[in-house]
Amino acid sequence: MSNSAWSGNPPRDESEARARLCSATLRCIARTGFPKTSMSDIAKEAGVTRPTLYKYFSNKTAVFTAAIDAVALDFARSVARYVSRFDTVEERIIEMIVFVVKKLPRHKYLSLVLDPECSAVFGERAFSEERPRELSRIVIAPVVELRPELRPEAEEISELMSRFAISVILLPGRFKTSGADMREFIRRRLLPGLLGSN
Repeated sequence: MSNSAWSGNPPRDESEARARLCSATLRCIARTGFPKTSMSDIAKEAGVTRPTLYKYFSNKTAVFTAAIDAVALDFARSVARYVSRFDTVEERIIEMIVFVVKKLPRHKYLSLVLDPECSAVFGERAFSEERPRELSRIVIAPVVELRPELRPEAEEISELMSRFAISVILLPGRFKTSGADMREFIRRRLLPGLLGSN
């Protein structure tokens, strides 16, 4: 890695190089949107040439997916840490959904997945590819910790919780202003379906 690239500050290793490219990608897409961001824009933002960018990522979708996966991993860990402070499975599920509904739309970069221009990139892989499934396992771990018998259904429970949270974010209706209403709704209508007779 030459000193002329990377704005004179070369990365220590391949991992740092990829992380910097991902950060540059998120800044570009947040500024101009996914369709208007080019590989040239990302390379310029990172202080590298296009061939350097292509050395690490085959196309814009690949680098954007890697970038979102990195911030999603941090977000998933913060969700799990937050809900671990609650004592019951029911509280953990309720507070997990409320946390995601409140924090995801305000997240500087993760909120990009809610944008119609970007959501097409993630729609097909959301609950089918390994990386998103890994994130689901991280998020649901505090629930399984208290109820190990839920482990076989953990990914499915996490998916249903995620789908509900996203629907509330996109179509808030009566939940727009009241966390209490949402918590009560989840308690009455969603928890029985998620936990069943376990």
